[in-house]
Amino acid sequence: MALSTALRNAARTLINTFGNTGSLYTYSTATKVENTEGDITISSWGTVNSVKLVNDQNRKEGLITTSQGRESIGDDEIIIRDDETTAVNDRLTVDSTEYRVTEIRPIRTQDVVVAQILKIEKVTSTTAWS
Repeated sequence: MALSTALRNAARTLINTFGNTGSLYTYSTATKVENTEGDITISSWGTVNSVKLVNDQNRKEGLITTSQGRESIGDDEIIIRDDETTAVNDRLTVDSTEYRVTEIRPIRTQDVVVAQILKIEKVTSTTAWS
């Protein structure tokens, strides 16, 4: 367990030292309006939280996909600290680019979460969130 804790502390230090800063908006607290077709529009994202992150080096930019009627431009993965709180559908802004969190995978060693990998998709609108 001591080794796992040491690895977690090392990951936190590396992310804090070498990571970029992003803005994380929580979907669950956003002000949402749903129309009769089930499309959701966000009128206010509420409070923003600052988060340190490390970008994936193998980006798939330029790939245009359509998923369930919404356009996204590729997808990516980032690494954040183990103690950051995020959820699927949260909004992340990194270097003026908007993303939706689509998946969260913890990196574990023994029973200790060392860091988290977020799968994110680039979005073209921060109000249409269906």
